Formats: sequence, structure tokens, C-alpha cells
Amino acid sequence: MKKLLHPLLLIIFVSTLIGAGMLRRGHEWGDDWAWYVLQAKSIVDGSLDEFIEISAFTNYQSTSHLGPLAYPWGYPLILAPFYALNGISPMTLKIPGLFFYAGFLICLYLFAKSRLTRTESLIFVSLFAFNPMLLEFLDYILSDIPFLFFSTLTLLLVVQQNKSRMHYALIGAAIFFTTFIRATGLLLLGCFLMIEFFKLIAQRKDRNIVKRIVLNSFIVCAVFAVLWIANMLLFPGGGESYLSQYKNLTVDLVISFIGAYFKVYGWFFGEATRWQYLYYFVLAFALLGVWIRRRNDLYLISFFGVWMLVHITYPYWQGPRYIFPLLPIFIYFAFQGMKFAVGKLSEKYQAMGQRAMYGFWTVIAVYFLVASSVLAYDNVQTGRQINGPFDPLSMEVYQWIKSETPPTSVLIFFKPRVMRLMTEHPSIYINQCDGMLQGDYLVLSKKVGANGQVPPEEIGKCSLPLDAMFNNRRFIIYKIEK
Repeated sequence: MKKLLHPLLLIIFVSTLIGAGMLRRGHEWGDDWAWYVLQAKSIVDGSLDEFIEISAFTNYQSTSHLGPLAYPWGYPLILAPFYALNGISPMTLKIPGLFFYAGFLICLYLFAKSRLTRTESLIFVSLFAFNPMLLEFLDYILSDIPFLFFSTLTLLLVVQQNKSRMHYALIGAAIFFTTFIRATGLLLLGCFLMIEFFKLIAQRKDRNIVKRIVLNSFIVCAVFAVLWIANMLLFPGGGESYLSQYKNLTVDLVISFIGAYFKVYGWFFGEATRWQYLYYFVLAFALLGVWIRRRNDLYLISFFGVWMLVHITYPYWQGPRYIFPLLPIFIYFAFQGMKFAVGKLSEKYQAMGQRAMYGFWTVIAVYFLVASSVLAYDNVQTGRQINGPFDPLSMEVYQWIKSETPPTSVLIFFKPRVMRLMTEHPSIYINQCDGMLQGDYLVLSKKVGANGQVPPEEIGKCSLPLDAMFNNRRFIIYKIEK
């Protein structure tokens, strides 16, 4: 057993080391992360209801819907001790991602070792341990990596054979924690019940099997329900506002997302065109693997299909992060397809075919390792650059607002949730002239142009009573006279 673990531990250690090297002292402007941190702050401060009020003001007074009133509380709960330790420190708040990614790699190995050989399992894990796209994502304060861990843990538990009642209780708990991180974790429960229902129909004449299926399904649902009730008692809601976003869904949007999500799987290898050809090559084997394993891995196939159906009908593009939970399934089926193809070779060429398969995936894993190491090294060498909302020019803005404006002043900014987090002032998003009189101060970025705001060079056309109060190389602040 120790011999089996040593290579895995080395892979995880190197992966964590590279991942730590990817972390920067700042963050990109996208402000979902700010709401997660604000929710964590509200847990530490015991001000959960106040947070919901703040969120309602920011959402309902803004030009457009910014997101749910509250994200599921699992990830903010993870962030809470790190926020309590060091406040709004990007480097500190990114630490949980490293631990959850290591846990994900362990789950991945445990999943693979009962389906692939030892060598194949280690290569399989290495592809994810050193993947540049995934490791770079550790630099984001977002729920994707913890969600990836819990969703993979759930898949691991569900597909294991000879389950005890305690095992089914663990499945219910794993599905809850996945949903506690992100609402779409509920799809894991739906797929589990769907597969169990199909089993029940197929075995309906065997009363003992039917009783066992019903009992096991009840255990999963009961554990999930008890934990979910505890969640509702301890934390306020707010995720219901997700449903309002579907008013923007159109058929054309769905069609465009089908094509976009089909291509985005290729980003696992790289975004350049040449990597897409490699993706198509791997895809052929993945489809073969799905066909070969259609009876043995029905849960994986159903989860993949249901997940994609839900996300191509969600009216906002989120890029590769929404397919992270499916990437292990995709690569796993590619492995199975290749193994099947090698097995169909004549006995004379099977050994050569196996070496070619191992060599193919090993070359990709080594390339990932080198590419990720270079990215991490460059990041460390440049001092883990501060960017976006944490750069010195942005910090000047927050400091001026906190020292020169009343705490109840309403700020208009293109990233209102970041502004609320950094200044504790009521903040809203207004990207047109109409409605700006709702605010007391208008903060405009000179860098983003018309991206979510009226550009500084066009603000005069709004004919608003503005008085310039602050100006630096990046931002200008106007007081809105009333």
C-alpha cells in the first residue's frame, strides 16, 4: 500500500507547490468573489441578515441583476476562518483552494485505481495535477475548486461497489456538501435517484432487491434532507433569485452555448487552435469509451448529460469553469476508449499499442508540468503582481471614499460588490445616464471604457450635476449634486 501511495503523494506535493506559485497578491475585477468574502465576513461578524439587506439594496437598485442575493453558504463558511485570521487578504483567502485541489486529486486516484491499472491511474491523476488551466484557477476566490472536490467525492462514493448503509449515508452527506457549495450539486441527487429508479424497474419482480433499492435511496435522501434543514435553520436564503435570470434565455443563446461548450473541453489541453485538433482526437476515443462503458458507468454518463443540459440552458456564459466537474469523466472515458482500441490489436502489437498509449498521455502530462512550472516561476519572479481591485491606484480610491465621504453615501461603480467590500459604503451598478441620481458619488474607471459604465469621456452627455472630487491615473470620482 505504501508503494502505491508514494508516487501519488509526490504528484500531489508537486501540484500543490506549483499551485501555490500561481497565487497572486491581487485579484481580477469580476466581483463574484467579493460577495463570497462579504458572506464570509457576515458569518464571522454574526450579521447574516444585515448582509441580505445589503445584497438586496445592491441588486434591486442596480440597472441589471448582479447575481443571487446570497450564494450557497458552503464556500463562505470555508472562507470564514481565513477571513477571521487575516481579513481581506487575497493570498490568505486563496489557501483553501490548494487543500481542496489536493483532496480532489486523492479522490481522482481512488476513483481510477479500481478501473485502470496503477500506471494508468497515476498518469490520469498527473494530467489534472499539472494542468495549467486548472492550476491557474487556484488564483480565484471562487467556489469552483471546492465544488470540484465534493462533486468528485460524490461520484467516487456512488460508483463504488458493495455499499453498506453507512456508505449510502455518506453519499447523502457528500451530495449535501456539494449542493451547499453550489446549487447545481442537486443534480447529483437527481441522477442518483434516476439510476436507482431504472434499477428498480428492471428488478421489480425481485422483492428483496426492490426493498433494498428503496431503503438505500431513502437513506441518501434522509441524510441530505436533515442536513439541508439544518442549513435552512442556520443560514438565510437568497439563492432563489437565480431563477429570475432565466428571463434572458433565448433559443439562439442555447444554440450558441452548445457550440461554445463543445469547444471549451479542448481548453483542457490549451486554447490555441492546434490543441483543438488534439481534443478532437481524444474526443473520438472518449465517445468510444462511453459506448464501451455504457452499462457499467451509467451514473457517470447520466450526470454528464444532465449537467450539460442544465448549463447550456443557463443564460450566462461562464467559460471552462462550469465544465470542471465533467473533465475527469471526459478523460476517463478517453482512457477507456484507448484501452479498448489497444485490446483489439493483434497480440503481436498490443504491447506496442499500450506503450504508445502510455507515451501519449505521459508526454501531455510532462508538457503540462513544464508549462505550469514556467507560469508559477514567472509569477513568483514578478513579485506575485498586484492587479485589479488591489492595485495601489484602486486602494487610493477606497481610502479617499472612506475618509472623505459619509458612510451612508451611495456609490455608483461598475463593480459594486467589490466597492461595498472595500469601502463598506452602499454601492450600486448603473451603466446608463438614467438612474444615476440614485447615487451620491460616481466612480468611473479610465481603463475599462464602456465596459459596464458610461465612459469618462462621455459622462458630460448625461447632463448630470457632477463635481469632480478625486482624480488619479486610473479613476475619477464625481459628487452628484442634488
